[in-house]
Amino acid sequence: MPCLPQRSSAAAVMASVAFLVSGCASWSAAPDPVTPDPAGLRLGAIEQGPSLRGLCAVSADVCWVTGSGPTVALTTDGGASWRDVTPLLIQGEDPALDVRDVHARDATRAWVMCAGPGGASRILRTDDGGATWTVEHRETDPASFLDGFDMDATERAVAYGDPLADGRFRVLLRDPATARWRAAPSAPAALSSGEAAFAASGTGIRLDGARTVFVTGANDGTARALISEDRAESWSAATIPIPAPKPASGAFSLALDGEGRGVAVGGDFTARERGGVECAAFTKDGGATWTAPTVGPRGQRAGSCALGDGVFLATGQTGTDISRDGGRTWEAFSDEGFHCVDRAADGSLWFVGHRGRVARLR
Repeated sequence: MPCLPQRSSAAAVMASVAFLVSGCASWSAAPDPVTPDPAGLRLGAIEQGPSLRGLCAVSADVCWVTGSGPTVALTTDGGASWRDVTPLLIQGEDPALDVRDVHARDATRAWVMCAGPGGASRILRTDDGGATWTVEHRETDPASFLDGFDMDATERAVAYGDPLADGRFRVLLRDPATARWRAAPSAPAALSSGEAAFAASGTGIRLDGARTVFVTGANDGTARALISEDRAESWSAATIPIPAPKPASGAFSLALDGEGRGVAVGGDFTARERGGVECAAFTKDGGATWTAPTVGPRGQRAGSCALGDGVFLATGQTGTDISRDGGRTWEAFSDEGFHCVDRAADGSLWFVGHRGRVARLR
């Protein structure tokens, strides 16, 4: 199944997360740190490795991760071993190329998105577990910069990127019948102050039925949610009470629970230790309106996911926080910090971060 927030019993979720403790030993399966494989990945702490910012948790056993280098890696045994499945057609092309987002149905079929200027922004697909890859889409406008995409169970997908010369955000739609991407019939206009989006963890955009929502920042005002209720045919905007001064502040990640509840998290990436109510907001109507929390996360947060029953996780380089009341209040979950968190359909929680760090809750 695609990597979308799944609903489940909050009691079951909290029973599993209660086992988390600080330190490498708490992050599961490999009993001791081992020599990194070619992809630089193992569960626990790795001293050297890529910066991992893309994550798709399929199950407790199957997980895809992506990052700088470029890096694409797959585990099918819960992280005990990893395969470097980085597409050959992007290896060596640009040493700075980042693979920022990934969505997968299983251990065989997956899509990855590279973020970068112009033709560096592209979307690739594999149908054989990463042995071979096909380029489904590649940007041609030199001003283009894709930030992320989301996909539903039908393999319909929406990708978004920074504004082009016309002042509108780049929005691409995937037709599952043809496996082709096309520009959306309309795209929302960016604020003239220079509004953009962040290719942070690939979770700045979410699909929720016919609804598409993505979040922004860096506009010298406050973050915004840009919303389509008709499969990207038309758009509206909502203010998110997260300050968004340039160059690296605003909303970085979005999580929706499928029942109208959701959170946006972010802050100032240049001051990641600075937390509080200006680093998050919550919605109860699918993103149409947003409210600041009464207690915020402890720092800037770049990734988030919904656990169900109003429970949300948010993670960043300075730690991981949890909200049990729909985003109204946040509390410490762990001092371990990551770039991204994702929940699999079976309830497994996976995290990825700096220096090739991957973690799964026991």
